[in-house]
Order: sequence, then structure tokens, then C-alpha cells
Amino acid sequence: MKKLITMTLVLALATVFAAGCKKKEEAPAPAPAVEAPKPVQAPMTGKSGVTTTTTTTTTPEAPKK
Repeated sequence: MKKLITMTLVLALATVFAAGCKKKEEAPAPAPAVEAPKPVQAPMTGKSGVTTTTTTTTTPEAPKK
């Protein structure tokens, strides 16, 4: 009985291992991302009525491979 269980487990392990070692198909290249237009921000005015400006920074994108 122990040999039957052992052989079943070995066969299952070998099957799973063989299924995981298949050559994978190459996935198609993803479509290039299209940047959305950036919204225009209206100037800000403080309580004193003076117009102030704000500066925004963007995070650089990683180089594409």
C-alpha cells in the first residue's frame, strides 16, 4: 500500500514538474501608452487678492526596454 501511495505522489510530482517546464509562448508586445493631455490649472488667488503661481514636477519615466 505504501508503494502505491509513493508511486502516485511521484507520478503527480513528475507531471506537475513537466507541465511547469513547457516552453512558454512569447506574449505580444504591449501597445504604446498614449499620454492624456494635462489639465490647465487656473491661477490661484490668495485672501489678499494677489495672484500666486504654483509649480508642478513630474516623475521621470523608466527607460523602455
